[in-house]
Amino acid sequence: MKVKTILQTVCLCMLFILVSCKNETTTNKTSFLDGLTEIPNEEMESLSFEIEDVTFYNAEGDSLTQDEAMEYLNGGSFPKLYKNEDGEVSVGILAPPSEEQKAEMMKMMAQFEEQEAKLQESVGQPLPKFDLVDYEGKQITSEELKGKVTVVNFWFKECKPCIHEMPELNELVATYKDNPSVQFIGFSTTAKDRLPSFFEKHSFDYRIVPDSQSYAMQNGITGYPTNIVVDQEGNITFLRTGFVSGIAETIKENIENLL
Repeated sequence: MKVKTILQTVCLCMLFILVSCKNETTTNKTSFLDGLTEIPNEEMESLSFEIEDVTFYNAEGDSLTQDEAMEYLNGGSFPKLYKNEDGEVSVGILAPPSEEQKAEMMKMMAQFEEQEAKLQESVGQPLPKFDLVDYEGKQITSEELKGKVTVVNFWFKECKPCIHEMPELNELVATYKDNPSVQFIGFSTTAKDRLPSFFEKHSFDYRIVPDSQSYAMQNGITGYPTNIVVDQEGNITFLRTGFVSGIAETIKENIENLL
C-alpha cells in the first residue's frame, strides 16, 4: 500500500502521534509568521483543523501548493504549525523528511496494514450492537438494522478523504431515497456541538450519529473513512477503509446483490 493512501486514510491525524520526531526546520523569509504563535509539540495530538485552511511554506519561506505540501507529508515530513490570534491553525512549515521520519512512516504503514487485515476478519460477522442518539436527538439502535440493507460510514470532521467522498455518497443516498429497504448511517467520532460549523460548509445525507468514538473503537476502526455494508440479518458483507475512487459504485453493487 502506498504511503499516500495510508496518510489519506488516517487523514493526517496520525502525523501528530509521532511528534517526538521533530523537524529541524528554519526559514529565511519569516514575514508570514508575523502575529502567529508556534504550536508546541505537546499540543499537537489535540489539534483539530482542516488542511485546506492551512497555508504551508518550505524551509526557505516559499509558499507551497496543497499538492506540494501533501508530497512532503506523504513522505513522512512533520510540519511545524502556527496559530493565529483566534487560536486557529493557519500556517505550517515543512522540510524534507529525515531518515528517522521516513523510518517512522514505514513503521506506521506496516502497523496499519496489520490492523487493516485484522479488520477484514469482521466481514461475515454481525455488526456490533449499539444504542446511541443521532444528530437530531433521536434514539437509534442496532435493532433498526433488521430486515434492511444498511450502509455505514465512519468519519470525522477533520478527515479530508471523508469529505472528498461525501458528494458521491450523497448521490447514492438519492438513488435509494424511495427504497425503504435501504438505509444509510454515518457514525461520526466528532462531538455534536462541533458539527454545525461543518454542515455550514458541507452536506452529508446519511443519518448522522455524532459522539461515536467508543463505537468506532468497538468496531476496531483504524482508519477513516471506513465504509461498511450490512445485510438484512445484521451481518457485515463489505468493509473498506480509506478513500477509494468510485466507492459509491462499489457500495451500490453490494446493495444490489442483497436486494
